[in-house]
Amino acid sequence: MSRAKILFASLAFATVGMGASTSMAQVQSIQIVVSGEVALESTSSKGIIEGLDRAKGEAVKNAWRVIKMRPDIGLKVRNLNADQNTMIANDLRASCQIMTVDQIADKKLKLMSARFRFDCNQQDVQISIDNVIRTSGVTAPVSGKPRLRLATFFIVREVAGTAIYDPNIERSSSASARAGVTASDKLSGSYKSDTRERTTGSEGYGESAGKINDSYSERQQARGSATASVNRTAEVNISESQTEQSKGRTINKAADFKYRSASPEELNASLTDVFKNAGAKIVSYSDIISSCPGPDPDLIAKQYGAKADDLSTVTRTAIINAARSCGFTYLAIGDALLDGTQTDSVTGSPQYSVILRAKIWDISEQFPETIGSIQKDASASNSNPNLARVNAVQQAAQRTGEEMLSRLSAEGVR
Repeated sequence: MSRAKILFASLAFATVGMGASTSMAQVQSIQIVVSGEVALESTSSKGIIEGLDRAKGEAVKNAWRVIKMRPDIGLKVRNLNADQNTMIANDLRASCQIMTVDQIADKKLKLMSARFRFDCNQQDVQISIDNVIRTSGVTAPVSGKPRLRLATFFIVREVAGTAIYDPNIERSSSASARAGVTASDKLSGSYKSDTRERTTGSEGYGESAGKINDSYSERQQARGSATASVNRTAEVNISESQTEQSKGRTINKAADFKYRSASPEELNASLTDVFKNAGAKIVSYSDIISSCPGPDPDLIAKQYGAKADDLSTVTRTAIINAARSCGFTYLAIGDALLDGTQTDSVTGSPQYSVILRAKIWDISEQFPETIGSIQKDASASNSNPNLARVNAVQQAAQRTGEEMLSRLSAEGVR
């Protein structure tokens, strides 16, 4: 197998291992497996041992090439020269735990190929990188120019609430109910009766001396009347209607966000650290207006911090004029969106995500010139939501600051 093929296979295998290392960021460990291949000067036992040691050195270089592919490291070291990369690779050999996985000595082709497992502490790697960057940052400025000064203005928005819906579905429903009871009772009755009674009686007797007759007549009558009737009515009425209309597919989702303004101080602090390590300096716009007139940053934050709109042309021009009048040549204007309404799908802990946008302007001329537009994102989760927020902001600021320095370096700015 040729050297190029083995190196390619090593990088491919190590890249797979990087997926696991990314998920293990919480334990601050970088674990990869890479190969090294060298030519054997001798096929004796001593020559094989010496070849294995040189293969280990090649594997260290390949390991550093793989680690540089990580997004949190690649932008930071993209402008390092060959000597600086060698210095970091040598630090890896001293600080990482290296274990031989397997080795093949081809005596016919006089080649030694071996695979090694690297277990590196992420913090040690970052310290080594920062030392190299810090050393290169304090060197004499190019052409004797003073170190870079960059003015910054950022608006930070935070998601206050989110409503998720499907824009392709329309639904409507209505319901009404009416229940009424009407009842009336009416009682009436009629009765009519006539009773008549008539009696007649007579009595008589006679004697020799005379005759007596006695008679009487009696009549009785009674009248009465009564009426009765019952009438009852009842009524119940209930009505209900519902309509639903769907169109399109239900696989799309849209979100309606509500924002609130947040302080940019933690973002500015993280950016300051990145620029300071590179020997540069940034100045927040809120510090500039104390000496140079410009629009109030608090009023701008209130106006734009609660909505998704970008700065108006008039506001942006006023900010540029204020920075230019204070002698700044470069200005970065951007915004950050923080979302703490999420939850880590694995741990269930609160999760913060940050989307950071920045545009770098060269304001030395009357008409500003855009040097570069940058957008970076980061996310972090923690059982403490405040720590999750801080970690996410620091990651986004670090990546953005490194990219800003790279864009400025590409323009010949030291």
